[in-house]
Amino acid sequence: MKKIALVIISILALSCSKKNDVQPQPHTIKITASGTDAFSAVLSTLKTTDTNPVTADSKTVAKGSAYAYTGMFNEGDQLSLDLESDVTNSITYAIYDNDTIVAQASGKELTTHTMVTVGYDIP
Repeated sequence: MKKIALVIISILALSCSKKNDVQPQPHTIKITASGTDAFSAVLSTLKTTDTNPVTADSKTVAKGSAYAYTGMFNEGDQLSLDLESDVTNSITYAIYDNDTIVAQASGKELTTHTMVTVGYDIP
């Protein structure tokens, strides 16, 4: 009877301790970008579960259009957004983490054949 009671107490103690474990909170990342002329956008990610960066998205954005990306990430993941223009361009971009702006620029001037890289490490 004592052994059964000890087993039950041990199981209860273990199950209660697991309820207090803090789980990582997912981050909804949203990226938007637009320009006064055509540009290309390349999003690379390095997740904590990966060993090398991965190109998550790559698009050529036509004049008058905008770039948009939404994805789920975790604490410790890293993002790198490359915005490149073959002509003189004025780029506006924003990165949101759970609806909070964490990086932005408005009217970022790019000259012919230049690129701007924006990085964000998810806290």
